[in-house]
Amino acid sequence: MLKVLIVDDEYLVLDALKIIISKNFDDVKVIGTASSGREAIEKAIELKPDVIFMDIHMPGIDGIEAIRQIKAANSDIFFVILTAYEYFDYAKEALNLGVFEYLLKPINKSKVIETINKLYSAIENKRRNFLIEVELKDRINKIIPFLEAQFVSYKMFNVGTLNEVQFYEGIFNMELKHGYAMCILFSDFDDRVKVESLKERQEKQNFYDLLKIKLKGLTDCLIGRPLSDRIIAFIPVNEGENSKDIRDKSIDIGRRLEDKLKSLTNLKFKIGIGRVYDLEGFPRSCSEAYLAAATKNNDTVIHYEFIQLNLSVSQGYDDLENLFLNSIITGNFNEAHEIFKKIFVWLNSIYFEDCDKIKAKLIELIFLIERSISQRIDNFDDIKQKAILSLLKTSNAIELRMQFLQFISDIAFYVQNSKNGNVDGIVSKVLEYINKNYHQDISLHDIAKSVNLSYHYLSKIFKEKIGKGFIEYLTELRIEKSMQLLINDNLSIKEICQQIGYSDPNYYCKAFKRVTGMTPTEYRLSRNVRGDNFA
Repeated sequence: MLKVLIVDDEYLVLDALKIIISKNFDDVKVIGTASSGREAIEKAIELKPDVIFMDIHMPGIDGIEAIRQIKAANSDIFFVILTAYEYFDYAKEALNLGVFEYLLKPINKSKVIETINKLYSAIENKRRNFLIEVELKDRINKIIPFLEAQFVSYKMFNVGTLNEVQFYEGIFNMELKHGYAMCILFSDFDDRVKVESLKERQEKQNFYDLLKIKLKGLTDCLIGRPLSDRIIAFIPVNEGENSKDIRDKSIDIGRRLEDKLKSLTNLKFKIGIGRVYDLEGFPRSCSEAYLAAATKNNDTVIHYEFIQLNLSVSQGYDDLENLFLNSIITGNFNEAHEIFKKIFVWLNSIYFEDCDKIKAKLIELIFLIERSISQRIDNFDDIKQKAILSLLKTSNAIELRMQFLQFISDIAFYVQNSKNGNVDGIVSKVLEYINKNYHQDISLHDIAKSVNLSYHYLSKIFKEKIGKGFIEYLTELRIEKSMQLLINDNLSIKEICQQIGYSDPNYYCKAFKRVTGMTPTEYRLSRNVRGDNFA
């Protein structure tokens, strides 16, 4: 339906146009008439017509001024000028305003019909183009987040060319050749392989949606798709801008973002900010932002330049490495994950400019694990090869970290499966060894070596299965054997002491009393056996 408003101070013209339209068009309706420019403006705003037939020469506000004011309020209305020959100069001015057509008075029926048909086609085309534009915008809005995440991912891994950057600059309408990384790290994220609940996934999606709205409201930026424990944003800056000003501004953006998000989510997070680089240096800024966010302190927003690492090449790493290997050996893989995070921070702080050096240290760590592994894993070689190949193919520090954490989780899975089937058999072998060799100077290290286990792991499973530690079990076994020997009055306590594996009689007597509540002599007397009175 085409809605028409007719404006003319001659009622004959109004009536003529109304009759022509009503008799020749079913889908065109005259929704109102006006006899002055002022009335035309008021009715155009009130009735919102598609077309206005406008006389130029009217009292008060003329047709030209009325068109100008109506178009300022609604630029979609089509105008058809009604004029006589003597006002043709006004008609030319109206055409400069984008008027669709002009009709000369007296009104010609055929010309009116022809003009309305043209108007109908023009308006339908405009509506069709508008719908196409809406659909196109909808498609663009759906693909823009994908392109945005793609750009951030590509730049994190330093993929792409200058021409591609220019393509993205055109898409996002911003300069992208320089910028810094902002890392929003979920501070309570558990790196272990686990299945997230629907609620947890929804919380992270809600957080991501909120982050996009809030951060984009604070600054121009591109936001990557959520990774397992973090979200990375690229914030462009102008080349040549003062680095201190950028740093201070970035911290302010981070703090304002924190204020906006913390009241809207239950997720715990920290915001790390890297330094400014050109696009080739963006992976480095990502590493810096992650290191800042992973730093243990009370600040939620941390810039890399303010990190106090207090680490040196010669100190710190060996202790972390020993703790890490001990966690692997004893099967405490939760602790191993946490210690590795500290190791990776250390490596990044020293080598983050050289991923190859980080790879070398991680591969070295894999071989240390292989030599120290707590128990045999039938397919450990496969796990090791898979991990090394993954590391060698990776050229990004963030991905290196994720690959190694997956390696730890793979070990945990196979160790747990192997442990469940082998522990009982292992403990039986250990007990057999102790019963045969209790009179010797044996240690848990010796026994662990005999069953091809680490000292720490054997100590752990022995206590779990037997209910007491190795020393306690060995002591009780030796005391039990000595009680049998005490019945023989031909053996001195010193001889008995040596036969059960003790070299110091005093130590033996103290151990005997601790276990039985009496000395060896008292025990022998209680059995009515005569012997040495040593104790």
